[in-house]
Amino acid sequence: MKHKILIVDDSDNIRVTVRVAFQGDYTVIAAADGHAAVELVKKERPDFVFLDIDMPGLGGVEALKLMKESGVPCIIWMLTGVEDLAVVKKTLDMGAAGYITKPFEVESLRRVVLNAVVDLEGGEKSSDKPWTVKKNQAEPGS
Repeated sequence: MKHKILIVDDSDNIRVTVRVAFQGDYTVIAAADGHAAVELVKKERPDFVFLDIDMPGLGGVEALKLMKESGVPCIIWMLTGVEDLAVVKKTLDMGAAGYITKPFEVESLRRVVLNAVVDLEGGEKSSDKPWTVKKNQAEPGS
């Protein structure tokens, strides 16, 4: 069974980049805003979500809350163009698995997803600490 990834970002370019990066290996669905993302989580039940924090309308923090309240088990990583440590801490406290700062390297996203797949399939975790990815890094706690 292919794992399903939901990419949520108001940037067409980011949605297309992530879709192309994972197509073939994963089922990739996309949303341009938080409202559509919450509905897709309920309907499509993705395994993994990349969720932009700063979007018009329903932003990422509010969407994260609604996704968690839906009860759908998915691993959610926040995407952010501005590193606001208070917001990042809030999303991690709300259950986000980590955050990725923009701009990001596609290979960093791949490493994050591969780690999540190990998690989903019951493999051994490499770290109990939340991961952060800044630009081209993908190391625990960096």
